Amino acid sequence: MDLPANVRDHHAVTGGSPYDSIRFSAIPNAELLSRTGDRLQAVRQISVGTSGTAHVVGSVATVDTLLVNLNASRRHRGHIGNIAIDRPLQRGQVSFVPNHCPIDLEFPWEHSVLALFIPKADMARVAADLGVGELQPIASERHDRLRQLIQMCITELRSPGFASDLMIEGLVRAVGATLLRQNSSPSTGAEDRIYLSPVRLARVIEFIDSRLDQPIHLNDLAEVAGLSPFHFSRMFKLATGETPYHFVGSRRLDRARTMLVGGDLGLAELALACGFASQSHFTAAFTKAIGTPPGRYRRQRGR
Repeated sequence: MDLPANVRDHHAVTGGSPYDSIRFSAIPNAELLSRTGDRLQAVRQISVGTSGTAHVVGSVATVDTLLVNLNASRRHRGHIGNIAIDRPLQRGQVSFVPNHCPIDLEFPWEHSVLALFIPKADMARVAADLGVGELQPIASERHDRLRQLIQMCITELRSPGFASDLMIEGLVRAVGATLLRQNSSPSTGAEDRIYLSPVRLARVIEFIDSRLDQPIHLNDLAEVAGLSPFHFSRMFKLATGETPYHFVGSRRLDRARTMLVGGDLGLAELALACGFASQSHFTAAFTKAIGTPPGRYRRQRGR
């Protein structure tokens, strides 16, 4: 796909490879909101160029892309896949660009957007769980639920909590289910016969407690329970009153508090024991949950 003959070919340099692979008619002013190694990537595009009309073309093979308009700025024209666009840009509009879907858009240079890039395999798993086919593009539509989920994903990427791995997976599944809802088959009533028995619940909790120092994924918990990931989240909440994310986060937080008061591990070692890759991430998450940094929490309790 070619840019118009009268414009040049530019790429962003944010460190987020999906966004940086897209071709623009001028240099984008954008920032990476996630960490480079995160499974999901998030970028905020502030503007493209300094005046006039900007142009973007391309497609990304490895990810599905969700976009949220951050401002209202005149019109945009072009195509997302086979959807023709010629409409005003409004704050809060959402677009969805499946992997390999070509885009060819012209828009005002000052247009700002949030972009969330989700590995295509993650969306494919959600589609398989729901028994539906390929995801279809969305072009600048009002969709409050999707917008909220996208913003929740980005918030968690920027400030991860005690069970961030599960939180992100749950949000991705919610995004996928929302996108796929229009294509899902009517319920046959089989879900009403699915439940999480006390024996299986005990196995899941034992599995969680044995792996608090390691990444815990929804697929792992669902496998222990003998359910699909889609059904497991619902059944777990019915059985415990908490989502898997909140349950795992509470268990890790309880371990951290116990180890701070009753142990002698340094904060870096304690962070690893609670499933964090670094002391800084642990400190930020603990402070967010308790309101007090872990070092002060330990001193206040006599350690």
